[in-house]
Amino acid sequence: MATTKDKLLESAQKNLKKKQVAKAIKDYVKIVELDPVDVRSRQKLAELYVRINKNSEAYEQYESVARYFSGNGFYLKAIAIYKQMQRLDTDQIALFSRLAELNEKQGLVGNAMAEYRNLVDYYGRNGMVADEIKTLEKMRDLDLNNLNVRVKLAEVLARNEREDEGYAELGSF
Repeated sequence: MATTKDKLLESAQKNLKKKQVAKAIKDYVKIVELDPVDVRSRQKLAELYVRINKNSEAYEQYESVARYFSGNGFYLKAIAIYKQMQRLDTDQIALFSRLAELNEKQGLVGNAMAEYRNLVDYYGRNGMVADEIKTLEKMRDLDLNNLNVRVKLAEVLARNEREDEGYAELGSF
């Protein structure tokens, strides 16, 4: 005997075949309400929202899916979802930080460094010196042999009346 969820999934599939995305979304909303931890249905709902340009709704669903994946150790899946979110809203600076952390956990140092660089650029452009320094320190700790990061950190420290720390940074390698 088919459950309510199964019937809703079947209905959603029929609606999608007929290209009735709005009706399929209604079905998936009901599915997610019935089973909030069904990340596949939640992800499908997000994808459907994207198709009809309801990006804020899609972002909300994707965020739930990404949190689930990262919380359960599925870092690559979480990274993929966060990348989709990044395409929806390029102004969400918190995504760069989250992606950097997840890439670091996954051992993808190059990708983590790229996300951290985006953060450093953003913080530098917006005069957020403390955040810029903190991020550069994370980058330094992640790749101790990266001369460019260490010089950049020294420069930022020196520009912000912390010359002694900047010299110490340069003298430590």
